[in-house]
Amino acid sequence: MKSAEKAFRLSAWPISCLLPAIVLLCFSSVTQANTPFNDLLIPPLIDSKHSNTPIHIEIRNGQHEFQTGIKSATKGYNGNYLGPTIRNYRNQPTRIQFSNKLEEMTTVHGHGLHVPGSIDGGPQNKIPSNATLDVTYPNQQQASTNWYHPHIMGSTARQVHAGLAGFFLIEDENSLTLGLPNTYGVDDIPLAVQDRTFVEGRMQPYPKIMPHDLREPTLIINGTLNPRVKVPRSLVRFRLLNASNARSYEFNLSNDATFYKIATEGGLLEAPVAIQSLKMSPGERNEIVLDMSDGQTVELIAKLLPKKYHSIFAVLIPFSKKVSMLRVEVDETLPRRTATLPKTLNTIHFYQPDEATVHRHFDIGEMDINGQQMDMSVINFRVEKDILELWTIDGGRHPFHMHGTSFQILSRNGKPPEPEERGWKDVVYPNGEVSILLKFQHEATEEFPYMYHCHILEHEDMGMMGQFTVE
Repeated sequence: MKSAEKAFRLSAWPISCLLPAIVLLCFSSVTQANTPFNDLLIPPLIDSKHSNTPIHIEIRNGQHEFQTGIKSATKGYNGNYLGPTIRNYRNQPTRIQFSNKLEEMTTVHGHGLHVPGSIDGGPQNKIPSNATLDVTYPNQQQASTNWYHPHIMGSTARQVHAGLAGFFLIEDENSLTLGLPNTYGVDDIPLAVQDRTFVEGRMQPYPKIMPHDLREPTLIINGTLNPRVKVPRSLVRFRLLNASNARSYEFNLSNDATFYKIATEGGLLEAPVAIQSLKMSPGERNEIVLDMSDGQTVELIAKLLPKKYHSIFAVLIPFSKKVSMLRVEVDETLPRRTATLPKTLNTIHFYQPDEATVHRHFDIGEMDINGQQMDMSVINFRVEKDILELWTIDGGRHPFHMHGTSFQILSRNGKPPEPEERGWKDVVYPNGEVSILLKFQHEATEEFPYMYHCHILEHEDMGMMGQFTVE
């Protein structure tokens, strides 16, 4: 069914059909855990420029204290939960050895990285238990906020839920000379947003029977319950990652103040965009800047969006539960840093749709793409390297992600993208029908193809995924 037909059918629904859901959302009891504020955990930084090579990352089981004195069974990279932030530099390759100390197979997918399929970390790049994968990442793309996580067929959702995720940053000459906040952990802070269930302070393990999509009541940021962070009285940059299995969010400030979006997944925007709210589906990353120069405490608020918030379902958004996700306090002892944002951040070459020589359509059903589910033995299509393609995704509520490159949004439901979306992306919430322009610079063979899939992890595990080669 095409998006116009879907919209027609939805618009024919009487509002009375939606009232029960609206009432349920209005009176829902989704709240944050009733505990004191905890200092935000900042993932340790491994800077490839100042680290011995290869960088060693151990994938292991652990026990993490979300609440002091109460241990939860978790997994992590070089630690008990999540992993270190790995900072890299454009055109300076980084060699990393991933050692799997789990009692099961895993992979490490460099989500957002422009790399050959052979090191992309998809379901074919398996790392057996007690084995080590030695990878050299070329880092040939512009400055961007990426992440790494498992991509093992049928187990991705469970392994990410247990804690396997980390930031993978790339810097370049432009990003380092703009004067943006860039002191890691001080005024340049990564925020991995996840939702979990806690009983008496202990994180509940992933369900034994995989749910359709796992949406849980309590937010954690970088593995921290009820976090607060102390920052200098200046501009502060947050690198937001929606690392939840299935939940989408809308973020805003407690005082409804304006903040600035400076980057999407694949790099900096051309200029800062002033916004008051920001929606993010699973897998998306955005960089935002807050002006803390007035010294006032502010909270980042997360609205827990319903499963469906596209098309007519958007009427449910105002009734979604809001929770405080992060308290931001000024610490007068920290030195003041960047005072103003640069007016120009990046130069983006925008693709032209009339230059696209290949058009593809992706009709995303409830658990399939173009009527097909994932078959590891089937290559769904083949792409020619360095050729501009136009993909149209008719996907409703399913965040769409493809490996190996970044894309530009051409249109949403026939309209140009908003200024804050006019940048490089690798995940898009279609909200109906979206058209994107993209090309691939790296090879992906039949042995190690690229993936395209819904980034709700349960849907991905259940087969809402396909694969393609680049030659």
